[in-house]
Amino acid sequence: MAGLAAALALSATACSSTGAQAEPESQPTETKNATEAAPQPAVGLPDTPAGLQAQWVLTLINSDTAVATDGFADKFADVILSELSAEQLAEVLEQVRSQGPWTPITVNATDAQGVFTMESTPGDLMELQLSVDEAGLINGIFFGPGTPARTPAASWEEVETNMAALPDGSAMAVYRIADGSADGAADGTSILDIDADTAKPVGSIFKLYVLVAVSDAVAAGTLSWDAKLTVTDDLRSLPSGDLQDAPAGTAVTVRDAAQKMISISDNTATDLLMDAVGRPAVEQALSDAGHSDPDRNTPFLNTRELFQLGWGVEDSVRGQWAEADDDGRRELLQTLPGGVLDIPDAAVTTPVWQQDLDWFATAEDLMRAHLALQDRAATDAGAPLRDILGANNGLNLEIGGDWTYIGFKGGSAPGVMAGSWYLERSDGERFVVVQQGASSSPAEVADPMTFFGPAQDAIALLAAEGRD
Repeated sequence: MAGLAAALALSATACSSTGAQAEPESQPTETKNATEAAPQPAVGLPDTPAGLQAQWVLTLINSDTAVATDGFADKFADVILSELSAEQLAEVLEQVRSQGPWTPITVNATDAQGVFTMESTPGDLMELQLSVDEAGLINGIFFGPGTPARTPAASWEEVETNMAALPDGSAMAVYRIADGSADGAADGTSILDIDADTAKPVGSIFKLYVLVAVSDAVAAGTLSWDAKLTVTDDLRSLPSGDLQDAPAGTAVTVRDAAQKMISISDNTATDLLMDAVGRPAVEQALSDAGHSDPDRNTPFLNTRELFQLGWGVEDSVRGQWAEADDDGRRELLQTLPGGVLDIPDAAVTTPVWQQDLDWFATAEDLMRAHLALQDRAATDAGAPLRDILGANNGLNLEIGGDWTYIGFKGGSAPGVMAGSWYLERSDGERFVVVQQGASSSPAEVADPMTFFGPAQDAIALLAAEGRD
């Protein structure tokens, strides 16, 4: 589910919900939950940039000799080595090695990132999350507890049962989209509805509305996919993504920024695009894409503003935001400073969605957003949209068998986890699957591998239906 972790991310923290992190944990997580289960068979690692680097890490942690720093400069990107020395990295890897040897048993990966589950003794699982930059250097690495194998749901009733085991406030909806429908459930059928009409924080799924605004600007002739956007310190946000590490003056096309915004949830790319189209255009996109309560999200925050208000100001300022009306909130945004953000990773751990510091939507809102984008994708101006939305389907699902196309956007922040999938089945049927969760306890919704089990099962049930 590496793609899911990458496309979910909003937060710059070192919690595993945001995927392979820009800063490794200083201590590997103990994963001793031994059972009497038999060892699981080994799987091969992919011959991709992320897979090759994972193989290098696996070789180190399975070595008979202590981990040395030889070659680290050729393996780790500066974003890693600027935070931890080669000696500190070697110490972390050595602690992992001491618990091995490790056998890879599951892999969920794209070219640039992956989640690799390893087993030492039966039942002792570890998860390696790893990502690489455009040069193939490791720019994110995280060791955490592995997720035990789960039994997939065999029916919609079992999906509902599994959802009931998740934290209070979790929601899920599955929609069958009628042919030619532009407004989803109004012309389709709700297959599953668990609190689907309650607005919940969605984290980075809000970027779907930014993409609507960008596509509409291209259609209006005020922007082009090839137009250049420039990274500045005033527009530089925090991870996830990679543009936050780009030097000031770096230029990126609108199309490339949109690709990064969706596929790796690049926050700086998002803010560049929002700056290009303007906040009013994104607020208009809420209405144009069928959101049921656009005023809930106005003024529409960019990611930088969320980091500043959520974790870069005093509690009293957050209280002002929560109590202010639209005009008061816009005035508050004007007081936020420009320049490089000085918000430590450790600060971005407390949920702030309860103070209206997030973006909010119902499951049906998100379904409509996906369909609005698919409608635009059928136009000349929106031609790149399907590739952008389909570059990372979140669950590493195979395209070409049961599914001919999958568009995905997920979102996460402290206490927030959400995922949304638009799917086209080989028989022509279309579906949207949405799963959302919000908690005052970040740990309750911190692991996408566990949380999105019901969504995986729902998609598997839909695939099986198409084969019947």
